[in-house]
Amino acid sequence: MNKGFLLLTATLFIFAPQVALAHRSGCHTLHTCASDNESYTCGDLGYPCNGTTTLEQIDPATIFVPLATEKIFTDTFGRKPTDTESTYWKKRFRSDKNSIYKIRAAMAWHKNKNSSGPAVSAVSLPLPAKVDVVKDMNSLFASVYGRLPTASESKYWLSRTKDKSTAPAVVGALTFHKEKGILH
Repeated sequence: MNKGFLLLTATLFIFAPQVALAHRSGCHTLHTCASDNESYTCGDLGYPCNGTTTLEQIDPATIFVPLATEKIFTDTFGRKPTDTESTYWKKRFRSDKNSIYKIRAAMAWHKNKNSSGPAVSAVSLPLPAKVDVVKDMNSLFASVYGRLPTASESKYWLSRTKDKSTAPAVVGALTFHKEKGILH
């Protein structure tokens, strides 16, 4: 055999990258592929078990929202969410924060404001047990702003009853918009 060929073959073998039995990929971080060492179960973070390697590749419609929001909440706040917090963040994900990035940013914003999400004022308001948020929108608005809504405010807040279907949710959103000076 040719000495040059043997030397080249030996050199390639020595310096060739060693192939590891376990692959390293973003799919392990996202738990979208099977674990090489059984340290997690594929899909246990709420992301689809399809080998996706980046968050950008994940269609929000394929995310199992309860697992994903609990994981993001725990990562952000360092604890598991209460039932109220869990319900609040799952609804936020499904309505206006329909991506992992948006929900993570919203949670970080709340953490920076010493909040975990649900508006305390909305939860603690003494409201009738049964409230028709559409019929009672003017009184809910007045309870926050101390006046009746303008026509454009009324139109906006009535449109929000699709994602804010309870009196506490409406009052919480109203309070948030008032505190931020958001006009409609």
